[in-house]
Amino acid sequence: MKIAIILFGLLCIGLLVYLLLMKKQIRNITGELKENRNMDYNKQIRVQLFDKDLTELTKECNYNLDYQSELKRKSRLQEEASKRAISDIAHDLRTPLTVVKGNLQLMEREGNLGEKEQQHLQVCEAKTNELKYMVDEFFELSMLESDTSVVEVTEMNLTGLLMNVILEHELLIREHGLTPELSLPEKTLMVRGNEKLLERIFENLLGNIFKYAKEQFFVSLVEEPDSCRVEFANFIEKENTIDVEHLFDRTYMADASRHKSGTGLGLFIVKLLAEKQGAKVYAEKSDNMLTIGVELRK
Repeated sequence: MKIAIILFGLLCIGLLVYLLLMKKQIRNITGELKENRNMDYNKQIRVQLFDKDLTELTKECNYNLDYQSELKRKSRLQEEASKRAISDIAHDLRTPLTVVKGNLQLMEREGNLGEKEQQHLQVCEAKTNELKYMVDEFFELSMLESDTSVVEVTEMNLTGLLMNVILEHELLIREHGLTPELSLPEKTLMVRGNEKLLERIFENLLGNIFKYAKEQFFVSLVEEPDSCRVEFANFIEKENTIDVEHLFDRTYMADASRHKSGTGLGLFIVKLLAEKQGAKVYAEKSDNMLTIGVELRK
């Protein structure tokens, strides 16, 4: 009787140990499957507990992981090929566009055109400028996405850079019939960033203002304990259906009917430029006011 009880106890202990080991193996398999979701993680699952069913399950999981690994490899190659194609196409289009634009300007300077021909010429110039702007955006995007180098971040004068960009675009601001309303702190604000990339961000945000603002726009510089925020804001129509959660998505068009020309890449490029220097972008909509901001570390 005692022997039977001992054997039963040993059997229970052995079964408990087996179940614990099985549970541990299942947790390991679950963890490996989660890790393999990442594009750069490709690792086979290994089991230490000998069990026919568990071994068979692991084998099937590894077959699927091999298939996923091949899909990820092909996806990466296709993405790289797509980026190269966009860059090559944009590069090839820039030269003929520059030639066309130069010839249009030459025709305008010669001044041997009638009023109607002059109007047609101005339309051609405007559309050529729009097309060149779109091609430049595609080219810049391809360069940004293919450049994996570390961006140099230094302490810089945020107030001075922002004011310089506004002043440099003063003529364009007036040509668009806009009046800027500036809200700046009395002291100079310093942040950590890359001056060249940040200047490009401000230019893109101004470009967005030129497309959608009417009469006036607002630029604010706000200091926080550990960061500084630069905000560009403008009035929008109340029925406007801008989705601020997707405003920085690739090719998102705020004007679904495409009355405004463009690629929809401007704010997506802003997001990429910000992330490269450790900054954040955000968008807010309140009543009939849209605010787009960049937050930088001190």
